[in-house]
Amino acid sequence: MTSINAGGAFYRVQNSLNENSEQVSKSMQRLASGRQNVAPGERSSSVAVAYGMQAELGSLKIGIQNATEVLQAMEMAVNDLGLLNDMMVRLEELNALGSNGFNSADDTAAIEAEATAIQTEYAAVASRAKWKGNAVFGGTVEVSFGKNTDAFTVNAGTAPSITATPTKVSTGVGTTLLSVDKQALDAALVTAGDVYNSVSNRLSHLSSLQAGYALDVASKLDVDFAGETTELAKGQILAQAGTAMLAQANAQGQGMLALIQS
Repeated sequence: MTSINAGGAFYRVQNSLNENSEQVSKSMQRLASGRQNVAPGERSSSVAVAYGMQAELGSLKIGIQNATEVLQAMEMAVNDLGLLNDMMVRLEELNALGSNGFNSADDTAAIEAEATAIQTEYAAVASRAKWKGNAVFGGTVEVSFGKNTDAFTVNAGTAPSITATPTKVSTGVGTTLLSVDKQALDAALVTAGDVYNSVSNRLSHLSSLQAGYALDVASKLDVDFAGETTELAKGQILAQAGTAMLAQANAQGQGMLALIQS
């Protein structure tokens, strides 16, 4: 027994065409917007996770900026410690010059005048070693490197002070000169270097973490252009084939009708 169901084939083909048209439309929207979710209900859980990670990513970006600022402050501190070291070396030279019984009164006066000038400049360099108004030496500053990261305490140590040291010579009159605690100066330099290295290591970690977070967010929000382009091409081919099949299904129905009429 032959059943006439050409109409069923027509509607099935029509339904397939409608479904394929919807998929083609979504592919075009994704490629145009660059986003995976083109409707509120699409991949909503993935979007929610991605939004949360975007907040983490934003915090990390600021954390990297904060870490970079610490490095800049430590570079300034190390530079100033270098200046202080140069002055310490010169004071030691003056101390040696002052320990000479052949020095005249004018010699002694010149040596002490230079030493006093160095003392004034030394204090000036140590006092202006500040970053945005915060003392680098002799103080502590808390810096955050982003959400879910430990706060970092910045302390470049204490700049060593200058002390008066009378010189003693076997002939003539000695001079009262100045000297710096070399051990304390070295300790401050090492402390500043340790802070710089520690923050530099953290910055490397934060940069790696930021790249990973950004990739994860992109995988949940951004469209896969290569894959979506393939899907679009597939959908367009199916649309052409479906249109041709719809015409054949319609022709089949017309043929059945003609047979009945004959």
